[in-house]
Amino acid sequence: MQADLDRPEEIERDPLPGGGNAPRLTGPPVRRAMALATVAWIFGSVWMNSTAGTPFAGYAKALGASKFQFGLLGALPFIASLLSIPASLLIEATGKRKRIFLWGLYFQRLMWFPIAILPLWIVRKWGFAQSGPAMALFLWLVLLMHGGQAVGGPAWVSWMSDIVPNRLRGKYFSRRRQWGILTAVPAALGVGWMLDHFIHTDQPLIMLGWCSVVFMVAAVFGLVDIHCFHHVPDVPRQPQSGRHLLRAWREPLRNKRFLWFAGFVGTLTFAVGFMGQFVTLYIMKQIGEGGGAGRQMNLLTQMMVIVAPAIAQLLVLPVWGIAADRMGKRPLLIVAALGLVPVALGWCFVTRDTIWLGYVLSGLGAALWTGVEIANFNLAMEMCSDDVPGGGTSYVAVNSVIINIAGCMGNLTFGVIAQLTENWQWSTSMKIFTSFDVLFVLSAVLRLLAVVVFLPHIQEPTAKPTHEAIRFMASNIYNNLFHAVLQPLRILRMKKDEAVVEFEQA
Repeated sequence: MQADLDRPEEIERDPLPGGGNAPRLTGPPVRRAMALATVAWIFGSVWMNSTAGTPFAGYAKALGASKFQFGLLGALPFIASLLSIPASLLIEATGKRKRIFLWGLYFQRLMWFPIAILPLWIVRKWGFAQSGPAMALFLWLVLLMHGGQAVGGPAWVSWMSDIVPNRLRGKYFSRRRQWGILTAVPAALGVGWMLDHFIHTDQPLIMLGWCSVVFMVAAVFGLVDIHCFHHVPDVPRQPQSGRHLLRAWREPLRNKRFLWFAGFVGTLTFAVGFMGQFVTLYIMKQIGEGGGAGRQMNLLTQMMVIVAPAIAQLLVLPVWGIAADRMGKRPLLIVAALGLVPVALGWCFVTRDTIWLGYVLSGLGAALWTGVEIANFNLAMEMCSDDVPGGGTSYVAVNSVIINIAGCMGNLTFGVIAQLTENWQWSTSMKIFTSFDVLFVLSAVLRLLAVVVFLPHIQEPTAKPTHEAIRFMASNIYNNLFHAVLQPLRILRMKKDEAVVEFEQA
């Protein structure tokens, strides 16, 4: 790898099978660009994990959001993803990926200031009698915020596919996410502690005020994240027009391998996408009923929905990334998707007396879903790279549209089901089952259907058998844990050896 990257040229052109040349960043600029993208996410992770979880759910709850509106909040990023279609056309027509990314993502991060201020201003000026209009405004602002991501996201994926070498993508993006987790955990814990420490009453106005502070501070970190990309070099891309532009958009719809893959991930997204909002609500309800623990509801909720998943991802990200590069994407999907089925059912048995199970399920679910994300992301980058004939941001956009339509419909469907079954209960000796349990069971069934219907049709000739991939990942996890446990002993032994050498020299 070192020899490959030390070449003096900054941009070279690789011949394409269909004729022409693909620009490719090489030499030391590759390492600088990859390092800057990693540093950027260290700041971006603070933004994402400070605004997610308790602050976002608490802000909506303080505005009086219904269960359907919580489902709608989960659907908004998927609805906004439809903007990726015109964004992809603009990217292909102009070739200005870096500029489109910067405009889209700056807009996304800046939108957190009106999200924080305007609904709170309405409630302060007219009282909670006008919480309905405030909630409606909150929904529209969140939709616009996600629209910025939908515009800039395809440009970023295509841009990075021409910077990060193909053989390193799984490993690099896994490590990049690991660095982000180092700031995600303290950010989430700090936000949870602050909300518990400063909100002594159940007054929604106080919750709105402190959540607004969190949103605005987090937005500053998010802006630093995007600013770092000013220093990442652009890679020229030939603009497409007319017949070439139409052919680029037809290509994903004619690629059966891609469509089966997108259908599989789309079905899983339908079944999983709603979990973020409703699991947060469910955990806040269970912890809130837990007596003394209820006084630390925000901190404990943040630990369960953000910190536990972050730690789990920190442990498994390098394993998933290396496995995607060496074993292929299909075995990753088999392992991850099958594991996600019992995780959904497990949430039915989380109560205030078994709250520890929530930490296990949050961590395990995040670890398995990470495998699905890495496989899907690597395929999208593979398809949109100029190394693939007919490749382009159209693959990213079509992939995004298929997945996000499924996610949108999933969130809306589960939101309607939650609203219709809001008062449903079934008492047993184990617990009282409610509408939340209905959602969890339905999610498990749909996850299983995704495995049964789509996985048999996903072919990857270069992929290793699933049992080999399981052995490979198990061996890597064992080695990582073994080295982590022995590392303190190695440090002590090195210090002892150094002391002996110094004694002998004396």
